[in-house]
Amino acid sequence: MGSSVAFLGIDIGSTITRAALIDEDLHMIALSNAPTHIDGTFETTVRDIRAASSKALVQAGYHADAIEGICVSVSGIVDDKSGRAFSPVLGWIDPMPVRTIARKHIAAPVFVANDAQAAAVGEAHYGAGMPFDRFALIRLGTLIEVAMSIDGVSVESDELPTQAATEGEFLLEARELAGKDDGSGIDLSGIGLGRIRSSQVMEEARRHNPIAKRAVDWLADRMVESVVETCAHLSPQAIVLSGATQRDQQHLGKLVTRRLAETRSAIAGIPVECGALGNEAKAFGAALIALQRA
Repeated sequence: MGSSVAFLGIDIGSTITRAALIDEDLHMIALSNAPTHIDGTFETTVRDIRAASSKALVQAGYHADAIEGICVSVSGIVDDKSGRAFSPVLGWIDPMPVRTIARKHIAAPVFVANDAQAAAVGEAHYGAGMPFDRFALIRLGTLIEVAMSIDGVSVESDELPTQAATEGEFLLEARELAGKDDGSGIDLSGIGLGRIRSSQVMEEARRHNPIAKRAVDWLADRMVESVVETCAHLSPQAIVLSGATQRDQQHLGKLVTRRLAETRSAIAGIPVECGALGNEAKAFGAALIALQRA
């Protein structure tokens, strides 16, 4: 059993609930996951959190009493004062009483964060953001959002995080473009709007399918507009792309770099980096936020 205190980060994703533990010296000490019941209830969400966090505690050799703070990250709008979240990913509880759900498992202070904010903090301390004092992060997920980290802490502002687009809008854009060109070669009919995945369109774009390339260009434009509108006055030194696959990040990174260079904004020409932690950035970032706020 561990002898020191720990901080627990929980990320409730659309398919996986992740739990990460760090100690008071910021060492990453455990990471585990459990399936998310996407069509669940209050009770199933409690069980998802319990399953993931219990595994992490066992990995690290900690008892639940050692947890000094918890932060739960979800996609969408969060209200840390009330402990609730308004998430299209977790729409079965709207608003979702995140703090109440987490306290059903562990009696510790519970904080709530947007998952892009959590990913930014995770990348700042352990990933691609480490070389930078201040950077913007674009998280590619069911929602495509922009957050900002300064000195390893997420920026708290009414303007951040901001939504650049949704994965649904991206897919619908591709569908509309494909519908105007029967020779596009993209079959989107089998992808349900309830569980959208953009990987097919991204793969087709890499294969130089002209319709897919136009859809991905549309997405890159939305991302650049959102970063410039919300982060230019904060003078980020870089942009980090988080979420999706490494190949998708690299492809979008080239497009975003090119479009930024064409703007007249204060951040034209800054480097665009791929995230280093994948979706683990959200869970470890949430644990760091728990330590920062506790």
